[in-house]
Amino acid sequence: MQLFFAHIHGDLFKLDESEVAHCTKVLRKSVGDTVYFITGKGPLYRGTIEAMSKREVSGHFEVEASDWGGVPYDLTVAIAPTKNMDRFEWFLEKAIEMGVSRILPVLCQRSERKNLRLDRLEKVALSAAKQSLKGTLPAIHPLQPLESALDECSGALAVAHLEDDERTSWPQFIDAHTPTPLVLFIGPEGDFSPEEIAMLKNRGATAVHLSSSRLRTETAGVAGVAAVYFQHHSSDPLARTVGESCCPYSS
Repeated sequence: MQLFFAHIHGDLFKLDESEVAHCTKVLRKSVGDTVYFITGKGPLYRGTIEAMSKREVSGHFEVEASDWGGVPYDLTVAIAPTKNMDRFEWFLEKAIEMGVSRILPVLCQRSERKNLRLDRLEKVALSAAKQSLKGTLPAIHPLQPLESALDECSGALAVAHLEDDERTSWPQFIDAHTPTPLVLFIGPEGDFSPEEIAMLKNRGATAVHLSSSRLRTETAGVAGVAAVYFQHHSSDPLARTVGESCCPYSS
């Protein structure tokens, strides 16, 4: 299925400008053809092209499926962006493929990256959502201080870090708090500072571990999302086996 991103008004759709050239020049769609599209709000739509130009593709539509590609959990990852943006974009892509609900980029005491281009991240997010057949685009918040990000979080909070000998395994935390919304905090390359860990715990966050290895920031993010994904796909024996082999150690 070739999937597009569009905007709707009433029973009319118009492809986003970024999609028009691909639709008309690459795929050579024409008036009367069927297109499938998402708006990032959940459903999958089927539309019929009724008007075309160099800048616009539009027509009428109907809903093909509601909550298309939805997942049975609510997961927020609050994560410090990596110095290398390719690594952070890789994390974002994989997290969206597995159904993360929102991304909260956080600025920490040891952060090496202190700015983000949201427009670039939104393009990565849209591409990942279309590739993985999801109707909902996760919310990507602006980069903000850790304390401010905490103010936006509700649900069961967990912090993955290296400084605590008494940590719960992340899969056990998931099982204990389902179906409550989950929030996982992951620090920068140098980890959270002791003061930040204390602040997170004072706000109710539980210390968790993700792996027996010391993971890079972006790897920890993917491991955290993958554990939730596999815990909620446990009816599939293969998925359960892979999930158990990937994530229940200490980090």
